[in-house]
Amino acid sequence: MYIIDDKNVNFYDRIFNVLDGRGINCLPVSNIEIDEKSKPADTFIANVDQSFDCLKNQEFLTFLKKNKFKKAFLIKYGCSNFSYITHFNGGVTVVDVPVNFDDGSNLADFYVHVFLEFILSNEPNLPCASENTKKLVNLIKKIASTNATVLINGASGTGKEVISNLIHSFSNRQEKPFVALNCAAIPEQMLESILFGHEKGAFTGAVNSNQGLLRAADSGTILLDEISEMPLNLQSKLLRVIQEKRVMPIGNTSEVEVDVRIIATTNRNMFDEVKSGNFREDLFYRLNVFPVNNLNLSERIEDVIPIVAHMLCREIIENGEVYLVNEDVLTSLMQHNWPGNVRELDNIIQRAKILCSKNVITVADLIFDNDGDEAQPNTAEILAAKFKANAASEVLS
Repeated sequence: MYIIDDKNVNFYDRIFNVLDGRGINCLPVSNIEIDEKSKPADTFIANVDQSFDCLKNQEFLTFLKKNKFKKAFLIKYGCSNFSYITHFNGGVTVVDVPVNFDDGSNLADFYVHVFLEFILSNEPNLPCASENTKKLVNLIKKIASTNATVLINGASGTGKEVISNLIHSFSNRQEKPFVALNCAAIPEQMLESILFGHEKGAFTGAVNSNQGLLRAADSGTILLDEISEMPLNLQSKLLRVIQEKRVMPIGNTSEVEVDVRIIATTNRNMFDEVKSGNFREDLFYRLNVFPVNNLNLSERIEDVIPIVAHMLCREIIENGEVYLVNEDVLTSLMQHNWPGNVRELDNIIQRAKILCSKNVITVADLIFDNDGDEAQPNTAEILAAKFKANAASEVLS
């Protein structure tokens, strides 16, 4: 449970709304009852002034100990630079941000999400800010509490696998395996063996038995990505797995029980696939128990800022590299139409990290693959010119 300091009501409201939108449970600190014997360990979140020193503030340390807080995350607004530091073996993290809390800028929103990325680095969640995505997260939590099969439809690059993983992480199967298979990436003659398994000697080259991914995901979840690409002859076998919860490995004469939740994704219109005879109607309806439509990034443009914060904080947490952006960068990203969705955004940020000077990304470092109606640019030439300009600038400086 995340406990937010609510002495500053505006701060509490802002943090609560973001956490709640991501599907994270949280409470105001005024609601907790101190019980030194039974209170579980929680995480405390607060806004402190620039002069606050957690190492010397005995009242603060006593408060954490008395309430059995396992961790605390503190944010300081109005600082000269962005920085973060941990104390007490990671027990307290202090994040300094170079914006004011109430300045209403995109950059202020960005640093709120940066702060929360530190807090949620090990917590399943979906970086978001748009109302449409918040509704999707709420729906995901409801779906996760069931064992219903799910069919996720969305364009390429919208994050269908991320949604699938989140459903698994919110479910009571979260401690069990999550196995993903791209049905379009495996040759047809291999797909049956990989998915359903085979016995030793079942075919030429089968020198060992293989349990298959369905049994590997037993008690957990299997993601069948691009399910529309699955051959018709295997669709009938998958239908039996869903109906009977049994799988027939190649070369075996008896079925094996399996308890696995199936999530499938596609970027095609499955009604058209059924009408054209490319996909079994009975399997479609078995998979489509709970359909989820994943939105394009252009339909949830407010999510750009939290997604960028997530991408840049991942670099901090995994590699210790700090990359920052300015207001103009965020404005430019918010104005792009994102035909390649989140995958395109990731590409843009990866390029900008390579091109930028002193780890500060500027608008000049944003190389888009296209800009709406404009002709497709030669990205390689643009990148080469940018490298040349950067090199000349560094020599002159």
